[in-house]
Amino acid sequence: MKEIVKNVYDLGNSGCEVYLIDSRSPDGLILIDCGMDINLIKGIQKQGFNPIDIKHCIITHFHIDHIGACHDLKLINPNVKFYAHELDSKPIEEKGHDSQTAASWYGVIYEPIKLYKKFSNPIEILKFGNLEFQCIHTPGHTPGSISVLLDIEGKKILFGQDIHGPFMKSFGSNLKDYQESMQKLLDLGADILCEGHFGIIQPANQVKKYILNYMHQNKP
Repeated sequence: MKEIVKNVYDLGNSGCEVYLIDSRSPDGLILIDCGMDINLIKGIQKQGFNPIDIKHCIITHFHIDHIGACHDLKLINPNVKFYAHELDSKPIEEKGHDSQTAASWYGVIYEPIKLYKKFSNPIEILKFGNLEFQCIHTPGHTPGSISVLLDIEGKKILFGQDIHGPFMKSFGSNLKDYQESMQKLLDLGADILCEGHFGIIQPANQVKKYILNYMHQNKP
């Protein structure tokens, strides 16, 4: 578990990087994705946090390496609230989408969870304590992929999972949408990128370089 900036942590990788934000309020702890292994999340106890205080989880897209541990998280705290875009909601809430979620790649069985809120607008705001999470629809990798922007102490932190792809027909990938989405992210001018499989990228010029590199690799 590594602190990125004050109250924002990288828990490590269990299929994908899992990020935790402490709202320092009754809204408790917020996760960006769950990964595949609940033991990674339980490990926050070593740093003085309690997993039962995880009250919210923002899901960036429906792939199993990002949602596999959601059901186990709900067993720890039955009241945890999950958020995702409506275009990615069916594979999250239902069984039978193993090709889309890539669960078949990993040979695992996904246990569905119910979403508390489904995003439908280009940008939706979640407020926890004094923190404002901008949930930005960034389709391309999947139809309902989102990226999350958080401003803390003047630093723009972008949670941009799976910017690198891959792009598959079974995922509903769309490279034209991807290019438009990546331009949205470039326009944000983020200082720190918390990526889904490559960890922390900073400062701003390296964030820009990283995004542009994959835009060039993945043209329609």
